[in-house]
Amino acid sequence: MVRNLVKLVLCLCVLFGYPVTVFAQNLGSSKGESTLGVGIGLPYGGLGMKMSVNPADQFTLFAGGGYNLVGFGTNFGAQYIFPSKKRTEFLVTGMYGYNTVVVFEGSDYRNYSFNGPSAGLGFRVNSARNEGAFWDFGLLVPFRSQAYKNYSQTLKNSSGIEYNDPWPVLFFFGRNFPLSASSPKQRSLP
Repeated sequence: MVRNLVKLVLCLCVLFGYPVTVFAQNLGSSKGESTLGVGIGLPYGGLGMKMSVNPADQFTLFAGGGYNLVGFGTNFGAQYIFPSKKRTEFLVTGMYGYNTVVVFEGSDYRNYSFNGPSAGLGFRVNSARNEGAFWDFGLLVPFRSQAYKNYSQTLKNSSGIEYNDPWPVLFFFGRNFPLSASSPKQRSLP
């Protein structure tokens, strides 16, 4: 399943990566722009914030940090935003950082956070009133680490412990605000 998802993402990148003319590129996906977001999900470190910068048009690097139910969670990653004349833009995302937490009720010493890569698809809805601001929404597939798999197997084999497997697909959403002020550009992307 994971290989099929990777193949799908690569095919979409190749399919949509060819030259596209954009007449009114959204400011939030323009080169040199940066944003600060507040949201829920892995890109935001759980419940937290995300700082993004665009080193190139349609390409975003980000770092997120927040509360992940057992402590401070972080993620670092990249997004490719597919060019669009509309307010809504499709995106693919990949990141590394925490992607699994194990929480015990009434027993903090056994709570753990595990790191690993995650990848997914989503979209952003650009604000009509606040140039450069947007909402982003998406689904992510976390690739669980071997350390997590070993720990979960130990818990499953323990008597007296009720263990629920984590969701195989996670969601994220957040509101992002521009930190840099530029004017929108009219151009053709290579």
